Amino acid sequence: MMSFGGVEGVNIEVQAPNRTASLLAQDSVLPIMWKWRCDGARTALVTLVGIDGTSPRPLGAQMVVAEDGRHFGYLSGGCLERAIVVEAQDVIRSGENRLVRYGRGSRYIDVRLPCDSGLEFQFDCTLSPELLGASVLHLNARQRFAMDADLEGGSRKITMLGGDELPECAREGSRFRRVYLPQPRLLLLGSGPVLSGLAALAQATGLETDVWAPDEGTRSQVRSAGMETISGADLPERAVERLDSASAAVLVFHEHDAEPALLARLLQRDCFYIGALGSRSAHKARLRALFDLGWSQSDTARIRAPVGAIQGAKSKATLAVGILAELLAAAKERRLVS
Repeated sequence: MMSFGGVEGVNIEVQAPNRTASLLAQDSVLPIMWKWRCDGARTALVTLVGIDGTSPRPLGAQMVVAEDGRHFGYLSGGCLERAIVVEAQDVIRSGENRLVRYGRGSRYIDVRLPCDSGLEFQFDCTLSPELLGASVLHLNARQRFAMDADLEGGSRKITMLGGDELPECAREGSRFRRVYLPQPRLLLLGSGPVLSGLAALAQATGLETDVWAPDEGTRSQVRSAGMETISGADLPERAVERLDSASAAVLVFHEHDAEPALLARLLQRDCFYIGALGSRSAHKARLRALFDLGWSQSDTARIRAPVGAIQGAKSKATLAVGILAELLAAAKERRLVS
C-alpha cells in the first residue's frame, strides 16, 4: 500500500502500482482516480448507465480516464475503449459532463458494436474531491455504499447500505444508483504445495489474501511466491476477526486433526464461503467432530467439502484452479464480483 496526501489534508491509502495489474483490480477504479487527482491530473469517471440489448460488462462498470489518455478499468470486450478515451479527454477539456450512447441508436455511426446493442455511458469530470475521497475511505473500510447520481443535473450523494443488503446498480429515468460492495477477501489455512499454489493464484487474481501455515516448509514456499504469512504457531484471533461477509476461508490440510477447532472459529464469522480440502470420508469425520463441539447440521452445511469445482482433482494446479473457481462463483452470487 502507498499513502498519498489527499485534498484538504486528508490522507488516503490506495493500491500500490504493482497491485493494479491483477484481474480484480480493474473492477475498482476510484482509488486510482484519487491517486491521479492527487498527482495533479484532471480526470473523468466513465460509468455504464444504460444497456439496450446485451453487454460484456454489467450495468455500473466504470473506467477512469486522465487528460493525458491514461485509463484504468474497462467497459467492453475491447471494441469501445479507444473511443471512450477520446470522448473522455474532450469532456475533461470542456469541463462539462455528458451522456453518450454507442452502438444501436448512436450518433456515432462509425463506432459499431459486434453485439448490435446500444450502450449509454455517463462521462463525469466534476466529481467533487469530497465525494471521491469519502468513497475511497468507505472502500478501504470495506463498507457498503451507493453513489446516487442525477444524470441530467449532475448532483451526486453517497448513501450507506446495510450489511445484509445485496442491491444492484439500477437506473430510473435520470437517476442512477452505482452500488459499491467490498471486494472479496481470502484467509488460507493449511500446509503443503496446494496451499502455496492457491496463494499464488489468489494473489494473481487480486484477492486480498492472508495465509497461515503451522509449518516452516509451507511458509517458505509461500514467501518464495512473494507473499507474507501470518506469524505464530497458532492462528491469531485478529486474523479471524478480519473475516466479514465479503470474506472467504479455505482449509488446505492433508492431516485433518486440527480442522474441527479451526472450523468452529470460522463458523462464528459471516463468511460467504468456507471450504475444506479432503475426501468425503474425511469430511464425515469433520462433521462428527463439529457435532461433538455443539455445531448443528444447518451450521456445518456452510462448509464446502470436498472443496473445488473440478471433481477428482489431484494436482496442485487443478486443485487450486478448482477451489478459486468455486470461491469466485460464490462471490458472484453475493454480487461481490461481476
